[in-house]
Amino acid sequence: MSHMILDLLGRRVLLVAGCLSVAACSESAPVVPISVSPQGVWRFSEAGVLESTLRLAPDGLFSRVVSDLKASTCVSSSGSWRTDGESLLLTIASVSNAPASGSENYRFVIQDGRLQLGETEIYTAVGSMVSCADYGFGAWTGVLRATLDGVEMLFEIVDVIVDMYGGQLQVEGVSTTGAGQSRMLLQIDGSPNPLNPRGFTVQNVPGSTNTFYGLYHPDPGSSTFSGFDTTRLSPTGTFTLSAVGPERVTATFSFRANLRVEGEAGPGGATFAQIELGRVEVVYR
Repeated sequence: MSHMILDLLGRRVLLVAGCLSVAACSESAPVVPISVSPQGVWRFSEAGVLESTLRLAPDGLFSRVVSDLKASTCVSSSGSWRTDGESLLLTIASVSNAPASGSENYRFVIQDGRLQLGETEIYTAVGSMVSCADYGFGAWTGVLRATLDGVEMLFEIVDVIVDMYGGQLQVEGVSTTGAGQSRMLLQIDGSPNPLNPRGFTVQNVPGSTNTFYGLYHPDPGSSTFSGFDTTRLSPTGTFTLSAVGPERVTATFSFRANLRVEGEAGPGGATFAQIELGRVEVVYR
């Protein structure tokens, strides 16, 4: 399974310990690596054909995204990494959000802030990691559901934004059950920490961390009603993130949403919406 990542274009990409040129191997011009560790984010680009990005994190985990730009396909993989002398060892735990197993062992060299891969390909250091979702070749699919005042509602996924390292997440959906078309919007902010499984709460206090915002609008097209959300009158709400990655989100949530605008009234004169038993389970494919 693991070899399919680097064979995406029908060839094997090798991390080879060596020199950028014959001259670089001579005694008069020895290779002087600027670092003994490949830790960081590296990208190889072949314009209009292929992009491969590899993140080797300080905690010993790796993620890799290989995108075939011509075929509009993308494959991601993740797992753990370590070095042993000149060898880079990758242990694969998942491929395209599905469990997988395997290992890869490469020789590597770092020179002038770059990794030479194979005979001619060179990976350069970049500032941030990408995901397959960034290429837009697939779509978010899965479940967004909750009960509204005791009645279960299903929502079609409209948009998911995952900022792993910025600590933010947004999930938006529109109802596929009931009369009309209602809207659900969920946002969490764990900055300055990255996203990882933990709890978030409605707080509405400046400077708060691990915050949760929820919105429910039973009639998004209305010009006289602004919907319900968690910004007024100190409502309660929790969002528990149980699994998260650039292409996967699993969570549960509940919240009380009050009128967004004082003096308005919802359907039937309602002044709040009670959202319970909420669940998000989505992947990017």
